Amino acid sequence: MRTTTETLQSGRRREELTFSFGPFRLVPRRQLLLLDGQPVKMGGRAFELLQALVQRSGELVSKDELMEAAWPGTFLHDSNLKVNMWSLRRSLGDTQVEPAYIATVARRGYKFIAEVQASIDEIEGDPVSTEPACVSRPPLLRDIVGREAEIADLARTLIETRHVTLAGPGGVGKTTVATAAARVFASSCRDGVCFVDLATISDPMLFGTALVTALGIRGNSDNATTAVMDYLRSRQMLVVLDNCEHVLPAATMFAGRFMTDTSSSRLLATSREPLGTPAEHLVRLGPLGLPGPGCALATDQAIKFPGVQLFVRRAAEWSDYQFVDDDCEAIARICHALDGLPLAIALAAAQIGRFTPRQLVAQLDQTLGFRAPVTDDATPRHETLMATIDWSFKLLSPREARLFGLLSVFSDAFEAEDAVFVAEAAGLTPVDVVTGLGSLAAKSLLNAQAQGASLRYRLLDSTRRYAAERLLADPACRQALHRHAQRVLAVFEQSEEEWNWREPADWTQRYLGRIADLRAALSWAFGKEGDAVLGIRLTVAGITLWSETSILSEAQSRLEFALGLAKSIACDDLLRAKLACALGWSLFYARKLSNENQLAWLDAIAFSRSAGNVEYQQRALVGFAFYLLQIGQIPRALTYLDEATALADRDRDLTATSEADRAWAWAHAFAGELSKSRLVLDRLAATYSLAEGRSRKDANEVYRFITVRFNLPFVAWMQGQAEYAAKLADDAVEAADRGGHWVSQSNALGLAALPVSLESGNLAALAHYTERLRRNLERERISRWIAVERYFSACLRDLRGDREAVEDIRAAIEELIDCRFLMRIGSYLATLARAYLRQGRIVEARKAIARAIRHQEDQGERWCRSELWRVEASVLFHEGEPQLAESMLLQALTEARAIGAKTFELRIATDLAARWIATGRRPKAIRLLRPLYEEFTEGFQTQDLVAASHLLRGARACA
Repeated sequence: MRTTTETLQSGRRREELTFSFGPFRLVPRRQLLLLDGQPVKMGGRAFELLQALVQRSGELVSKDELMEAAWPGTFLHDSNLKVNMWSLRRSLGDTQVEPAYIATVARRGYKFIAEVQASIDEIEGDPVSTEPACVSRPPLLRDIVGREAEIADLARTLIETRHVTLAGPGGVGKTTVATAAARVFASSCRDGVCFVDLATISDPMLFGTALVTALGIRGNSDNATTAVMDYLRSRQMLVVLDNCEHVLPAATMFAGRFMTDTSSSRLLATSREPLGTPAEHLVRLGPLGLPGPGCALATDQAIKFPGVQLFVRRAAEWSDYQFVDDDCEAIARICHALDGLPLAIALAAAQIGRFTPRQLVAQLDQTLGFRAPVTDDATPRHETLMATIDWSFKLLSPREARLFGLLSVFSDAFEAEDAVFVAEAAGLTPVDVVTGLGSLAAKSLLNAQAQGASLRYRLLDSTRRYAAERLLADPACRQALHRHAQRVLAVFEQSEEEWNWREPADWTQRYLGRIADLRAALSWAFGKEGDAVLGIRLTVAGITLWSETSILSEAQSRLEFALGLAKSIACDDLLRAKLACALGWSLFYARKLSNENQLAWLDAIAFSRSAGNVEYQQRALVGFAFYLLQIGQIPRALTYLDEATALADRDRDLTATSEADRAWAWAHAFAGELSKSRLVLDRLAATYSLAEGRSRKDANEVYRFITVRFNLPFVAWMQGQAEYAAKLADDAVEAADRGGHWVSQSNALGLAALPVSLESGNLAALAHYTERLRRNLERERISRWIAVERYFSACLRDLRGDREAVEDIRAAIEELIDCRFLMRIGSYLATLARAYLRQGRIVEARKAIARAIRHQEDQGERWCRSELWRVEASVLFHEGEPQLAESMLLQALTEARAIGAKTFELRIATDLAARWIATGRRPKAIRLLRPLYEEFTEGFQTQDLVAASHLLRGARACA
């Protein structure tokens, strides 16, 4: 698993004006802040604020001056300044009561108080993020108050216990404590920590999908839980399931399955109630520590209590509050009234700018004086939290209250532009929204964090659920879910366009973070009050994300539903064609190549023709041809490829043209037309190179460099270029590895590197590549390659002398046949027959080679016909039929020469020469074998050339 890092791209060093303070260096021209040489993530506004403060170090910078620096020419509420200043302080780690870098000057502005040195330094390259987007890491923590003991205890518990649940009421800080403990425990986890935010899903049926997505498991697992267990089994990882209460049955089932598995990984869950599994270790999280009732304390004593300290910190952050002795009793009473719940305390502290502490006491006495009867699922403390949220909500202006409800439609983090779009239908202006976001964040009803150059906002689970209730009660917000779905559609349609030019890693990070809202929008669109056509368009817009991230199981189920619906309602044929094409590809990686795959491709062809879209016609024709090649229907595949290449002749700019050419060459190679195939494959190999950039164009260039090397190596090997074939295959494997193209790497291993290694007799390479495929399948689970890996692993064991391995070869072949992955199955069966012969199991060898020849003839795979005849001749020799065997070898020799398969020709000639030498026809054997052997210019360490050389030397010695 790749670690989450940011690095500096190596390149030409440049001199830059730099401001240094503490361990930080600020490079204004680059908009870059470095901490010990590594880039620090921060929003664009926060950077402008930092630059303004640092350049005037030691001086008071007024609020107006800072607002002008960050938002030139724009009037905004000063709550936006507070939000961004908080983001800046968090980036600097400056969140303690006594600041190290930025001091607040009450009601006036801010001052940078650390010593700053200006210099001209050499800075290398530009910052390049190498953060993988596919593994969900724990969120960055705000400063934690008063939980040191709980965090340490929880981390220690995880050392000895595989499943720990941290339970407590809403708002008590479970996520904060669990995340902090996970970071402490992370050093004990070889494979890191995965954070699964279950608050982003509302449907328990999505539990498995959320888990698979968070872990970054790619591929097409039939069962999400099984895929997760398989993934974790060989790993030492901590999985954090946050907010389990609303998907409790699914979380409980997973935890039970987790504990019965042999994995050395750990599970940490947070929930308002226990999961209830037998092996669960339950830890209850209580409220923050508070002074006893009636204690008369000074500020230096009161601040030692975590509840009071939290209140004072939050009040100081948002309202420039100064803690004084006269307020100690009132703040202690506030914290007691709020049951020591951190979220409730933060909500109350956010009102200090409006009320004094004593006024807050009166407000809360009035608000919390009435307690509704406690229900089964509402503890008194949770009721306190909800009452506090309700009180905070009632203090909002009408526009802020409406915006707060509207924001509940977002399942995960969102940007200001998203909120502006959704709020427009409810009568809120962009200024209302931007101002309201700052105000809600200042009141602790909304979280804000920097991502890239912008701020992203997020409602906590408790506040989102309350806001959703407010949304339902506001008639002006009836269109909110529809607007949300429209906004998600716009975002993902934009993602399709950006896919063509944005750097792949950046693109994935940008849009994978939107998948929770895509799922929510799809659920609404296909629900009772939804919009089916909008749902179909959303599904189409999500195709690129599912494809890029290989979330194939989810893609398949959503595409099947959307396509079925699209067929039954009025819908654009091009949308149908796109759905059908994507469904065809998602089914292509399923364990079994079913007739559903064929139907999807035929639908795609028909719909694209009806839409008159040549681009999708070609895509559909090529996709269907690849499917036909996989199931061993070579002549039929060639028919569709002829049509696809004819379209390419009309327009060479079609995006699927190179894939059409490659599939055409592959099909002709299977049909035994090696020379015709080689011309096209050589042309494609010369066309694409290993581009060094990170753009989409460069990524596509690398992809095509890799894919042509799926097919060319085996053709080159058959034509007598074993070393060249091995190099081509290894180039593809390594290029895929460097780019993280795990599906492509599995293809390169299964189609090229492993077959070439096996047929060349290179057992070291065979062992190396089988292990790589095995590891690869753990991170990119493509079901059919599992059987392929088992086949090659069993072949390796057989060649190393394991007599039991032959049964595993047979089982793997039967699994491939059951999956209808029939391409090359005749060759696999011939390998099985040879293994049986080495053990003297002649009857089984006869059955295996007979099946091989039937498959070869039925499938039109002429490429291996001569080799199968050679193996059948070996069976005939063992059956005591030397004349028939020799006749079969002569036929095989003629066939190998006819298609230009020099390696097979050499094998057959070696077998014939050995037979002729044994029967006194040594000169004839030498005349056959020597000129053929001398045609080879490389590959002299392969098993075929070694055998031929050994036979020739022996024949000459006896001459």
